[in-house]
Amino acid sequence: MNIGRLVLKNNVFLSPMAGITDLPFRRIVREFGCGLAFTEMVSANGLLRGMGKTCRYLDSSAADR
Repeated sequence: MNIGRLVLKNNVFLSPMAGITDLPFRRIVREFGCGLAFTEMVSANGLLRGMGKTCRYLDSSAADR
């Protein structure tokens, strides 16, 4: 499946889920074949204030790209 220039291995997507789709969970679902996984939605206020918990929700790895 293609989205613009992005080539995905399949059409299985993991939607953003608050409190669920952290980096370890996204790694696990990719191992089971998920073609595209999203980080969870975060609070803009938490980002502006530099709240650690909010920033951890955005942890990423090379597999996220």
